[in-house]
Amino acid sequence: MPTLAEVRRQIDACRDRYIFWTQKEIRALPKILDENEQIKAVTSGLMHNSTWLAVCTNRRLIFLNCRMLIGLQQVQMPLDRIQSIDHRFTLCFGSISFYDGVNVFTMNMVLQSSIMPFVKVTEEMMHQLKKPQTPAKETGNDIASQLSKLAELKEKGYLTEDEFQAQKKKLLG
Repeated sequence: MPTLAEVRRQIDACRDRYIFWTQKEIRALPKILDENEQIKAVTSGLMHNSTWLAVCTNRRLIFLNCRMLIGLQQVQMPLDRIQSIDHRFTLCFGSISFYDGVNVFTMNMVLQSSIMPFVKVTEEMMHQLKKPQTPAKETGNDIASQLSKLAELKEKGYLTEDEFQAQKKKLLG
């Protein structure tokens, strides 16, 4: 669990952040974030006639509202469930809508200059989660299986003896 100082450092590192009237929500973040979770973008706006903080991490979107009588309200949306993000601009403010296939979360009165950076960072994090993991470095078993496949191709007549030897030499270095 990160400390409040670490959370504030991560928020300060976010370009184009808009954190109007959300200090209570920021103080609640250390209890909400996981150990390896990193804040990538923050903005604030109105949802349900209250000021909310929207936080994009490397894994999810978190919407927070600390009300005096009700306490902390929290909505989470895993990045891999988000289907689309829409945004609109008005004179100085705008809105952002997040769709997960079932729910729509719309934040209004978001400062116009923070909308596109928040949307772009969220989309980047979504794409990073969808990227296939890079394969591990080849081990001896991988080379052995590749040699076996080459031998099989040679036996079936797809490779000549010279082609087989050239490919074998490449694999063995």
